[in-house]
Formats: sequence, C-alpha cells, structure tokens
Amino acid sequence: MDKLKFWQLIKPFRYLIIGAILSLVIFTNLGLVMPLMLKVIIDRVLVNNQLNFVFIILVTILLIYTIREIFFYVSRYMIFYISQRILFNVRTKLFRHLQNLSLQFYEEYRTGKLISNIITDVAALQQMVSASMVNLAVNLLMIVFIVGVLFVMNPILALISLVLIPLQLANFMYFRTKIKRGWMDLREKMSEISANLAETLNGVRVVKSFAKERTETRNFVSNLRPAMDVSMDVNMKGVFQWMICEAVNIICLSATIGLGSYMVLKNKMTIGSFVAFYTYLGMLINPIVQLSNLITIISQGMGSASRIIKLLDTIPDIRECENPIKLKTLKGNIKFKNVNFGYSGKTVVKDFTLDIKTGKKVALVGPSGSGKSTIANLILRFYDIKSGKILVDNHDLRQLGIESYRNHVGIVLQEAFLFSGTIAENISYGAKREVTREEIEQAGHKANLHEFIGNLENGYDTEIGENGTSLSGGQKQRVAIARAILRDPKILILDEATSALDTISEFLVQEALDNLMKDRTTIIIAHRLSTIKNADMIVVMEAGEIKQTGSHDDLIKEDGIYCRMYQSQEKYHSENIAEKDDETAEEADKPELPAEPNDFDGIPDCPAA
Repeated sequence: MDKLKFWQLIKPFRYLIIGAILSLVIFTNLGLVMPLMLKVIIDRVLVNNQLNFVFIILVTILLIYTIREIFFYVSRYMIFYISQRILFNVRTKLFRHLQNLSLQFYEEYRTGKLISNIITDVAALQQMVSASMVNLAVNLLMIVFIVGVLFVMNPILALISLVLIPLQLANFMYFRTKIKRGWMDLREKMSEISANLAETLNGVRVVKSFAKERTETRNFVSNLRPAMDVSMDVNMKGVFQWMICEAVNIICLSATIGLGSYMVLKNKMTIGSFVAFYTYLGMLINPIVQLSNLITIISQGMGSASRIIKLLDTIPDIRECENPIKLKTLKGNIKFKNVNFGYSGKTVVKDFTLDIKTGKKVALVGPSGSGKSTIANLILRFYDIKSGKILVDNHDLRQLGIESYRNHVGIVLQEAFLFSGTIAENISYGAKREVTREEIEQAGHKANLHEFIGNLENGYDTEIGENGTSLSGGQKQRVAIARAILRDPKILILDEATSALDTISEFLVQEALDNLMKDRTTIIIAHRLSTIKNADMIVVMEAGEIKQTGSHDDLIKEDGIYCRMYQSQEKYHSENIAEKDDETAEEADKPELPAEPNDFDGIPDCPAA
C-alpha cells in the first residue's frame, strides 16, 4: 500500500523520469564503446602496425564522448528539476493537508515532529528520487547490456558474471531490510529530539527562571545518545555490506584474470579481447557497487516516504459536507439546541441550549473547567459536537462552508499570538481583502494603539520579533484587537481578553474592546465579573451545564453561583484596597526619624579638576 501511495507522489513526473532514464542510458552506453576501441587498437593497430587507422579511431572516440556529454547534461538537468519539483510539491501538499487538520490533531501530535516531517523527511525523499531512483534504473540496464556484451565476447568467461550478480543482489537485499528498519527507527528518534528541542527553546524563559539549563542539557544528551547508537549501527551495517560487495568483486576479478590469462596463453583468446573483457567486467562491477551504495539512501527515503504517507493519510476530524453553504453575509444569530460534546470520552458540555440574539453581548462565566472556552471552540467549529445542533442564522453549522463562515468570525484570546514581522503586517493579517495603510491606522486608533505607535521610531513598520517579544502584554492585546477590528466580524469571541493585564493596560484594552463590540454578536468569556456588568445576558456554567442566565442585576438578586462568585471577588478586591490603605496609614503615622549619618562624612571632597 505504501508503495502504491508513494507512486502517487511521483506520478505527475513519470514522463520526465522516463526521459531522464533514457538520457542516462544513452550516456552510459556510449561509454561502453571504449573497451571495444582498445580491443581494435591492440589486435589490429599494434599487431598489424596500422598507424593510419589510429586517427579514425581517435576522431570516433572524441565524437562519441561529445555526444555523451550532451546527454549527461540533459539527464542531470532533468533529474535536478524532477527532484526539486517533488520537494516543492510534497512540502506544499503536506502543509496544505496540515492546515485542514483539526485542533485535536495538533493537541496530540507535537510541533517539532511535524517540522521534521516537512523538512527532513521530504528532503530524504527528494534525495532518494534524485540520487537513487534514476540511477537504480540506469545501473540495472547497464548490468543487462554489459552481461550481453560479455557473453558475445566470451561465453565461458561470462559465466563468472552470472556468479557475481546473484551474490551481490543477495548481499544487497539482505542488508536493505535491516538498514531500512534502522533508518526508520533513527528518523523517529530524531523527530522526537526535534519536538523536545522546539519545546525547550519555546520555554527558554521558564528554563532560565528555574535555573534548569543543566537539567535540559542532560535530557537533550540522554535523548541524543540512543539516536547516535542507532546511527552508528545503521552506518556500520552499510560498511559490512560494502566489504562483502568488495570481497565478491575481488574474487570474481581474480578468477577472470586467472582464466583469461590461461586462455590467452592457449591462443583461445586474443590479448585485445582479454583486455576488453576485463575492462567490461570492471565496468559491470561499478553499477553493482553503485547499487550497493544506494541501499542507504533508498532505505532512508522509503522510511521517510512511509512517515509522509502516514501523515497524509490522517483524516481531518472537521470536514465540509458535499455541497456546503457559502455565506456572503451573516447576521450573527447563534442557537445551541441540546448540544453535547466531550474530549477523549469525557463529557465537557451537557445538554447545552442557548439562543444568542443578533448584535447582543453574551457573557459566559463559571469556575475553571466549566466548559466556557469549549463553547467558543464549538462556535468556531474547531470541534464537531457529539449530538444536538448549533444553528447560525438558522443554518446548521456543519452545513456551512468552513472558510466562508470563519471569515465572519473574529476572536481575541487571553494571550494574543502575533507573528514575526511589523505591527502593520500583524494588524492586516485578519483582513479578508487587501487593505490600505489608512485602514490599518484607523484600526490601530480604535484599538488605542495610535498614541503608543506614534512614539516608535518606525511607527507601524516596527519589527516586533517572534510572537511580539518586543511588546508588553497590553500592547500585544491591543494589536490583536486592531486585527479583529480590521476583520470586521459579525460574530466576535473574547476569551479572557483582559484577565492577564494590569489595571492601566486593562483600562486601555477594555476601551478598545468596547469599540470592537459595537453592532456585533459578542460572546465574552470572563473570570473578572466586574468586566461583564453591561452584558445583555450572562450565562453561568458549571460542569458543562447552564446553571443560571440573566442580566447582572437579576443574577445578583438570586442566591446562586453568580452571586457567590461576585461577592467573593468583591470581598477580595475590598480586602486588597483596605490592606493598601492600612500600609499607607502606617507609613504616615510613623514618627520622623533623625537623618541617618552619611557614610561619607569626614571624607574631604575631591579637589576640583
């Protein structure tokens, strides 16, 4: 099955591959003329003293090798072109496939392993195609041609080649299986190392904060050592395979020299024929050695191809229906009808029923793990529900075209993710069309970014580094809000958008969010209940179920979860303020102490320069 799917990867280039093989075959076979020329020179020119015939032979050789070089150039160009196109096509196909996979896949499959698949495995596949597949075909054809010539020249001596070839093929097949298994094991270990390395580098602040540099180095070395052992084992198997190949070659050549010398002495063979036969036999050994050397590359490539095919065979959890509804406009009415959903067999949302009216602000609150963020993920269709229905403008969410639907949805997360590049590029990332600088700056102004950006030397063209490392949390959040503003979504999801910010940043971000929420259906996920007092409806969740719904004023009057959560937060807030007031009062009531003596009293001032 893997071989069939591997063929599908290279099928678009089959005619180019055939052309490359034919060019190489012609190039190789033109090289087979030289031993015949040697035979003619020895048996006819030297023996019969026909020096005038040498000029004809030399001109013929030069002409043949000129044509040979042309075919060499054509074959190499085609091989390099094919390999680079395969590299380009497979990586593009892999990346496009990864974009279609669900969030659940990324939660289970480590990022470093994916990078290894796209970069390392595809490179090994490309190398196998460029260095092995074409050369494999050429060397096999060359073996057939040379064996045919040997039997024409001397059938008795040619029998030696019939012994040589099966022994070498047996050697080749025996080590091929072992080396392929070893390379697959090594690739798996290296992808794990890549994943761990990516994780460690991404968490370098935590590593340094806890002084775990030595620990991480030890872990890296402990993971690297088994990979080194496997690599050594695989490479040494290649060495043993080559040594056996070389031993078989030497035995066959020795037998040829011995039997050929006997036949020359007995006048059963001319010296020219013997030299030509020996040269052809040496030329036969070369493609056999080449096949032996290709074993490592082929094993690496096939192992990588298996991993690529396995990844491409991963079926996306979220797929469009056959004839999806392409939305041009969206009002933003969302209805949940008896929705149930869970992760890995654990129920997270139970019998969830809710009607979110167009243009209303609905807040989801509740303790951690109550299912608030899951509801946001279901609205975005990052996951499909197990039962029930989610309707958007009275359309089943599963019937909508994914891209056309998500184009009408915007989200601001608790920790905004920004791409490396400029502020302007990050703001325009959310746009559904090409936008002008004026539109970008308008979005920045509404997101309370304009004044901050005005103080930067390069303004909106300031490079912010990977994930906005040069910006503060509040600044990153406002860039994310500007990105959402420019998107102009009909449905807006705010997932803890202010919970990680200080008071001043929260004020600026909250003001920006107020600008963003105007005339949109907004779902707010919040822990700080003080930020959702103005919501049109507050939905209180616990263990995936709705426990209360209503406005802030209505819920405060009820003796329920919301009232207790709000009172608890208000009490905590009041105690913090009182504690700070007490500290201020204590400082004010302290008696004024005499000035402390100056440590430099008694030391004369420095003389003026």
